[in-house]
Amino acid sequence: MVTEEFQADRTYDHVYLVFIDTAGYSTIVLSNPRDRAAHAFDLLRERMRTRLAQLAAERRCARSGVWSWRGDGGFFAVHDDSESVARDVALEAAKTFLTLDLIHLRDEFARAGVGGELHLRMAVHKGTIQHTGEGRTGTIHSPDINLAAHLEKATPRDCLAISEDVYRTAGPYAEQFTPVGSHEGKHVYLMAGDGGPQQAARAWLASRGLGGSTTVHAYPERPSSEEKARLLDAASEEVLDMGTALRTSSGRLVTTERPARYRDAVLGLLRRGGIYSCFLLDPSSDAAATLSRQYQEDMTRKIKDSLERFGRFKERYGAEAEGLRVYQTDEFPGFSALAVDVRRPDGLILYSSYLMGTSPYGVIERGDMPHYLISPAAGPVFGRIRELAEARGTTGHVKRVL
Repeated sequence: MVTEEFQADRTYDHVYLVFIDTAGYSTIVLSNPRDRAAHAFDLLRERMRTRLAQLAAERRCARSGVWSWRGDGGFFAVHDDSESVARDVALEAAKTFLTLDLIHLRDEFARAGVGGELHLRMAVHKGTIQHTGEGRTGTIHSPDINLAAHLEKATPRDCLAISEDVYRTAGPYAEQFTPVGSHEGKHVYLMAGDGGPQQAARAWLASRGLGGSTTVHAYPERPSSEEKARLLDAASEEVLDMGTALRTSSGRLVTTERPARYRDAVLGLLRRGGIYSCFLLDPSSDAAATLSRQYQEDMTRKIKDSLERFGRFKERYGAEAEGLRVYQTDEFPGFSALAVDVRRPDGLILYSSYLMGTSPYGVIERGDMPHYLISPAAGPVFGRIRELAEARGTTGHVKRVL
């Protein structure tokens, strides 16, 4: 075992760290009895251990083996006084496992009746480690282990990533890897298991995005009333609800269906002293007339219906609904938004841009457009959307009507 070969209280240079993780872990766990899933992951570990041991024996590598395994993945340490030997063992093992052993493992899983999909992420980094001799697990002290673990997490599924440190000494293996970007200040090079350099580049972009990207949660259409109610439940001070007619929001406030989850969330906000500010178009504005032509619908009627529903809600709940404020504006917003405590450092905005195109079935409904949930972690994206949302209440002709 590797912990018997690495000597205590000794520092090793140019140790190759091979990380492997099961990207399809949840599908296998959910699709199989616990013992069958455990056997599947044991098989994965054994196949990788066997591959590494075979290559280490062929190349007479001094130290190699499983260092840590946590059920669905782990890492292997490879070291030899001749760095090129350790490099060849680590890279050949990782490449062969991704391009050959993974295919055979999938066949074995199928024959054994293991349900779910098997996908892997692999990463190789090298660095200096110190073995402390304190037991068998967690006895390496090295920031390079953290970097390798993080690189593996950033790797697209069914791909092998290597750091720039490995790439610089990769020798004949270098041409099999494509430069795709950077991670934690290190250039990253990628190999796709069943494709060429373009596929590797696409896989990285699909997983990591372009440079300068921020965290955004995307939804193919308007989230359900249950999900939007969860946003309101998280509000402490104010919710801004912005759209053209707010037909859906106003309808949820007076619905006779049970449970009335969205209405309960609004009432909860109001009862704890929060403000629910709604902005919709002035039915007599040029913007409302333009939208009526674009969508071939009576926008004026829809807006007036929403105002009537807001009025009914306020009349029914009286003093409890004092925090409901409804405004009309003649400015076309260009997007809808449900913004929660946007001036707080943990504010949230759910928004959707109005796409004015058509589909084969007619004009695209606003609820069918992509929606995005952002927080201040999105940086300038959050700041810009917040500015646009807040400008709705200050630009053009704004009038409080309820």
